[in-house]
Amino acid sequence: MFYRVRIAPIPTVIDTDGEPVDDTRVLEIIFPGDSIDTPAGRVNFIVGAGVAKISVAGETIRGVPLC
Repeated sequence: MFYRVRIAPIPTVIDTDGEPVDDTRVLEIIFPGDSIDTPAGRVNFIVGAGVAKISVAGETIRGVPLC
């Protein structure tokens, strides 16, 4: 099955029809990026599409696309 994570209004695992999937959890959302030093301290910038790590019925799946 193909999963995606809808990030608003709360992170939710959805199926190919856009419906929430039971017995799932979003464990982590990762955005690629880099950080730069600024006068206010180190700041991170998002430079590409993010991915999520999810749990589905106890199995961990990484690299799930966000939508």
